[in-house]
Amino acid sequence: MLAAGPAAGAARQAHTPQIRDGESARVLVHQYCIACHNDRAKTGGVSLQALDFSRAGQHADVLERVLRKVRNGEMPPAGRPRPDSATATAFTMWLERSLDDYAAAHPNPGRPIVHRLNRAEYSNAVRDLLAVDVKPGEALPIDDSGYGFDNIGDVLSTSPALLERYLSAAARISRLAVGDLSLKPVVETFEPPRDPLTGLVRRNERISDELPFGSRGGLSFQHYFPLDGTYVFRVTPTRVADAPEPIVLEIRLALKAG
Repeated sequence: MLAAGPAAGAARQAHTPQIRDGESARVLVHQYCIACHNDRAKTGGVSLQALDFSRAGQHADVLERVLRKVRNGEMPPAGRPRPDSATATAFTMWLERSLDDYAAAHPNPGRPIVHRLNRAEYSNAVRDLLAVDVKPGEALPIDDSGYGFDNIGDVLSTSPALLERYLSAAARISRLAVGDLSLKPVVETFEPPRDPLTGLVRRNERISDELPFGSRGGLSFQHYFPLDGTYVFRVTPTRVADAPEPIVLEIRLALKAG
């Protein structure tokens, strides 16, 4: 009996198929899978009967599913004959390596989608190309989103209304980038944000990350100066009846060359 044990184990090991190529993989699949996944039964909508396993990469759409099912122990299903764990592991390793090698030799990044820039990308492109940081994308309609992103080529459509906005933005950008000496003086007014419920100016909290820590109220904004010239800044503090005295008002001006 002691001598029979190793001999039986050797016999089982000798009959364990070694998955080295497409032919040995085909033999294994036909032994355990074809009963359900043939051209007639086509269980789960999958038939492996005519697959050429020597060209596994050409059938990646089907064999990727086979790889997941066998690796997770879902196939063959419970109650059906299935290979031992070592054989199943050898098969999945060979199949994964075959699919990866084919993908590396035949890269397919997918069909390229020619699509427009979204609002943020358009603003960044204008800034990088013309040194005009006026965020023109904010004047465009809200971009459609898909899969949680607003830069998906299949989703970004182009409508007549959008083209009109692009033309208007382009006219404004060109005037700012080139400059127009005939421009007349204009007044730009910037107001601090107000509470949407009370309509009062927010003065008890830090307004934005651009303001110093410990600051309360105020505002921060960016402005593009189209020409060299003399500019007048006028600051009108908001009257606060119950504010402690004295009120410290700090003004910071940061200039960035275009």
